[in-house]
Amino acid sequence: MAIIPFHIVDAFANRPFTGNPAAIIPNASNLTEAEMFQITDELSMEAGFVLPPVTAGADVRLRFFTQRREASLSGHVVIAAFASMCDRGFYRPTPEGVPLQLETGAGLLPVKLTSGSNGGAVITMGMPTPRFGEPIPVSEVAAALGVPSESLGLGDHGPQRVSCGFDQIVVPVADCQTIRGVVANTASILELTDRRGAGGLTLFCPETYGHDTDFHCRFFHPQMGKDEDIASGTSLAAVASYIVDRSLVPPAEQVSLIMEQGHSLGRPTTARMTVSVNENGVNGVEMTATGAVVMRGSFHFNRASLAAVY
Repeated sequence: MAIIPFHIVDAFANRPFTGNPAAIIPNASNLTEAEMFQITDELSMEAGFVLPPVTAGADVRLRFFTQRREASLSGHVVIAAFASMCDRGFYRPTPEGVPLQLETGAGLLPVKLTSGSNGGAVITMGMPTPRFGEPIPVSEVAAALGVPSESLGLGDHGPQRVSCGFDQIVVPVADCQTIRGVVANTASILELTDRRGAGGLTLFCPETYGHDTDFHCRFFHPQMGKDEDIASGTSLAAVASYIVDRSLVPPAEQVSLIMEQGHSLGRPTTARMTVSVNENGVNGVEMTATGAVVMRGSFHFNRASLAAVY
C-alpha cells in the first residue's frame, strides 16, 4: 500500500481560502510520471512534486503538472511548494533570508526564504530572464477577446509576445471597465495563441481594485488547463518586464511593482515584482509572495492495482 502525503496551499495569499490553490507532494521520489498525472487529475488543480536535485548546485527540484500536461515552470506552484516546505520545517526562513537554488524544467532559479512579520515565510524567486518577441496586431487580439480594437493599448504601446519562462501575449488595456468586462472566449483565445506560438494571453491595466497596487492583471491560458488563472507568476513577470521595458513607469536600476490578479474569479491576490535594468534594458525580474497551507492529507492506494487499471 502506497501512502503519499500532500498539502494544498493557497499561493499569493497570507490567509486560507484566498489566492491560487496548488497541490504539493513533498516527497515524490518514488512516484512514476503516470502516478504524478493521476494524482494531479484526482486533485483537479496544478500540482508540484518535490524531488531530490539532479543538477549540480541545486538544493531541491520541482516538477509541475496540470491535468493536461507537464509544464517547465509554474510560479504559483513554486510559492506554494516553499510555503509547504517551510510549514513542515524542512526550511527555516530567517530575517536575512535563506538562499537556495531551485531546479526546474526552465533551469536553475534562485529562491530566498525570509521570515515575515507574522512568522510565516516570504518567498522570493528569480524568474527566467525576460525575452521580448514580436508585436501582435491589436485587431487580432481584439477579435479574440470580442472587444473593440480602440479599447486595447496604452498610448502607442500595444500587444507584444513576452516570456519569463512561459511564452504569452501581453496586452495593455487603458481602463478598468474593459478589463473587468472581458469574458474569455476559450476557442478564439486558443486559436490566437496557437497561431502565434504562445501559451497564453495576459491583460493588464493601470486602474486597480486596491489602493496600494500598481497594476491589475488577468491571465488566460486554455492550452494548459484553465480558461482563466487566479494568479500566475510567469504572467505577472512578463507584464512587469513589459511595463518597465516600455517605460510605463519612471525608470530606475530596480523597479518595484505591486501587481494584483484574481478579482474576476473571486480570489484576489497580490505579488511584488522587482524588475532589474542595465544598459541593455530589462535583464531580470524577481517575484515575492506568500502562501497559506489549507489542507494536509495523504493518498492511499495499491500501486499494482492502479497500474493494472491504467
